[in-house]
Amino acid sequence: MRTTLLSIFFVAQVIFACAQQTEGIFPVEQLGNTIYSGVFTGNGLLGTMTYRKSNHAIRIDIGRTDVYDHRKNSETALFDKARLPIGHFEWSFMDTIQQAVGRMDYRNAEAEATVIVGGKPIVFRTITFAHRDIIYIELSGDLSTFEQSGVLQWVSEQAKSPRVNFAHAKKPDQYPPNPPAHTGKQGDVQFHHQPLLAGGGYSVAWKRVSRGDKPAYLVSVAYDTVGSDHLANAVTNVRTFPWRTLDEELQQHRLWWQKYYAKSSINIPDPVIQQFYHMQLYKLASATGDGRPAMDLQGPWTANTPWPAYWHNLNIQLAYSPTFTANHLEISKSLIQMIDRNVDNLIRNVPAPYQYNSAAIGRSSAPDMVSPVYVARGKDGRAWDDGKREVGNLTWMLHSYYQYYRYSMDSSVYDRLFPLLKRSVNYYLHLLDEDEQGRYHIVEKTYSPEYGKGYAYDTNYDLAILRWGLQALIALDDERPGRDPLYERWKDVRANLRDYPQDEDGFMIAKDVPYAESHRHYSHLMMIYPFYDVHWEQSENRDLIVRSMQHWQSKDAYLQGYSFTGAASMYAMMGDGDKALQSLQTLLKHYVKPNTLYAETGPVIETPLAAMTSIQELCLQYWNETARIFPAMPKTWRDVSFHDLLTDGAFLVSAERKEGKTTHVVVKSQYDGVLRLQTGIWEGDVRIHGKGKLLERDGEEVLLQLVKGDVATITRDTDGLADKYHNIGPRGHVLSELSP
Repeated sequence: MRTTLLSIFFVAQVIFACAQQTEGIFPVEQLGNTIYSGVFTGNGLLGTMTYRKSNHAIRIDIGRTDVYDHRKNSETALFDKARLPIGHFEWSFMDTIQQAVGRMDYRNAEAEATVIVGGKPIVFRTITFAHRDIIYIELSGDLSTFEQSGVLQWVSEQAKSPRVNFAHAKKPDQYPPNPPAHTGKQGDVQFHHQPLLAGGGYSVAWKRVSRGDKPAYLVSVAYDTVGSDHLANAVTNVRTFPWRTLDEELQQHRLWWQKYYAKSSINIPDPVIQQFYHMQLYKLASATGDGRPAMDLQGPWTANTPWPAYWHNLNIQLAYSPTFTANHLEISKSLIQMIDRNVDNLIRNVPAPYQYNSAAIGRSSAPDMVSPVYVARGKDGRAWDDGKREVGNLTWMLHSYYQYYRYSMDSSVYDRLFPLLKRSVNYYLHLLDEDEQGRYHIVEKTYSPEYGKGYAYDTNYDLAILRWGLQALIALDDERPGRDPLYERWKDVRANLRDYPQDEDGFMIAKDVPYAESHRHYSHLMMIYPFYDVHWEQSENRDLIVRSMQHWQSKDAYLQGYSFTGAASMYAMMGDGDKALQSLQTLLKHYVKPNTLYAETGPVIETPLAAMTSIQELCLQYWNETARIFPAMPKTWRDVSFHDLLTDGAFLVSAERKEGKTTHVVVKSQYDGVLRLQTGIWEGDVRIHGKGKLLERDGEEVLLQLVKGDVATITRDTDGLADKYHNIGPRGHVLSELSP
C-alpha cells in the first residue's frame, strides 16, 4: 500500500511540476496530519508549517530555530540542552473538513492551504518575512463558515525535550520540568510566555488585524537565555510592524527572495528533479542564513523527534553541502559562525592532556558544540557511548569550512580555519604510531559511525578523514610564505599512513572488520566521496570503487535516504549520469515526503539537501584540482544549462548543453587565480575569447589564469560563435578582449 501511494505521489508530482514549474508553485495535493505533508515558510529564524490537525481542525505550527534549553549538564545534552517545541495555532470547525490542499509559491516565499468546509473554501495564507522577524497569517475565501463556527486557539507545547517521548531513549535520572508557562494580553496583543529553569525563556506574541475584509494575524517569537526581555521583544515586534503599508512590506520580502534566486540557477529537462531542486533552494534560505542559527536537524519546522540537537557525523555536513556550488555562501556562513563562536568548547571536547593543541566534537550537541570525545592513548573505551569515540567529526565538519574558504578566497576565513584544522588533525597525531612496516596507524580503537561493529582499529572513516585533513593543511600552508613547524610531519604521515583496509568485496569498515551487514552511512567509503582520495581517474582503482559500491548497496535492509544521495554522488564522480539519476529517483519515490521534507523517526533536514548537491554534481564537479563541466549527464538530459555556479577559487561558471553537446562555458573570476577546466567540448576545435591567459590546452581541458574581473568564454568552433571573437594565440598568450 505504501509503495502504491508513493508511486501515485510521484506521478502526481510529474503532472503538477510540468504544469506549474514556470509559476514557481510546488503543490501538496493532500494536506495530511504531519509536517511532512504540510506547506511551510521560513526566514532562517522563524517559520510556519500548515497542515491538518484532524478532520475538524487546521494547525499552523510556529517555530524558531534557536529555542534550545540550556542547562549545564553536558552528559545529557539531548535532554538538558535540547531543541524545544513552541506550539501552534489551531482553527477548529464544527463541520468536517471535506478537502485540504496546499501550495508553496517558493519564488515569492508564501504558502497557502485551502480547506473546504461545508462546501465552501477557506484559504490560509502564511508569510514569514525575509527582512523582519514577523509571521503573517491571512484568511480569505468564503469566511461565513469560519466566522460562525471557526475558533482560533493558541496551543502551546510543553517545554521539554521531545526525546522523553521515545521509549528507547536513555533518560537522565534527574530531569526537573521547566516552570509553567502562562498566556495573557497586553492591550491588543496576546502572548504566550515560557520561562526556562536555566534562565531566560521564549515568548510568542500575536495580534489580529484586518486587510480589507480579510482577517489576518501578526505573529512573532522572541527568545533569550537570561532575563525576560523576550516577552517585551515579541510584543514590540508585533506592535511596531507597519501592517497598514503591508504591500510595501510584501514588496521588500519578494525583492529579497528575487535577489536570492538570481545568484545562480540550474535548468534541466526533468520537471520533477527541477522542481525538487528549486524547493531545496527555498528550504535553505527558509532554514538559515548569515547571522542566523546554524541548521540543526529540523530547521524552523519541529515535530516529535528523538533527535532534538545538532548531529556532527554526517547530518550537518550534508545539510550545508549544496551551499557552496549554489553560490550561496551567505547560507554557509551560519555554520562557520557557529564554529567560530565555540572554538573554546571544541578544545575542551578532547581529553585534558591534548587540550593544549587539539580539538574535536562528538556525535551530537546543542548550539554550544559541547560534545566530548574520550579517545586517548592507553584508555579502554568499551564503556563509552559510541558518539564519544568518534574522533573525526570535527575534521570532516572543517571540510565544509575549507570549502567556504576556497569558494570565497577570503583571507580572514583562512586565518580562522588554519589553526582549528591544525588542532583537529593534531588530535589524530596524538593517537598514531608506526607499525612494523613503518606505516602510521591509529593505536586506539575509534568508532565508524552507524555500523554496529564499528568500534575498531584503523576505521576507514578515520583514515579517509585524516588523509583529507593532512592534505588540506599542506595545501593551506603552501598558500602562505614560510613553513609551519608541523609541515614536514604532515607530509610524512600523509605519505606513510596505513592503506585503507579492503578485502575481495572492496573497502572494509576497519582493520579486521569487513562490511558484512547493511549500513546506511557511507562512512567506510568517504575516500571515494566526498574526499575523492580514491577516484575514477585512477584507472587502477576503478574495479575497487565498483566492487565497494555494489557490495554496499547490495545489503539494502537498512539503507536510508542519504544512502542514495551518497550513491548518486559516487556515480556522478564515475561519469555515470544514468545510475546517478536512478539513485535520485529512488530517493524521491521512496523516501522524500510530499513537501520534500525527510524523516527517520523524526525530521532530519540533511538528506534532501544532499540530493541537491548530487544534482549539482551532474552538472559541475570540482575535485583533483579540476572543475568538470557536465561530467555526468543522464542520456535523457539533452538540453541543460546552469548559470553562475561557484567553484574552488571563487570562480563563477556558466555553461549550456544543447542536443547532448556542450556549446559554451563562461568563467568569471572574482579573485586572481588559476582554474583547470574540463570543458566537456569534445567536437570541433576549442576556442577561448575574453580576458585572461591560457597556460595549457589539451583537447577539451584548459588551464586558465585570470585576474579579478576577467571573463573567459569557451566555445567549439562548429557552433559559429567563435568567429565573432578574437581567438587566443599560442600557449601563454594573453586573451584578446571581446570584440563587438
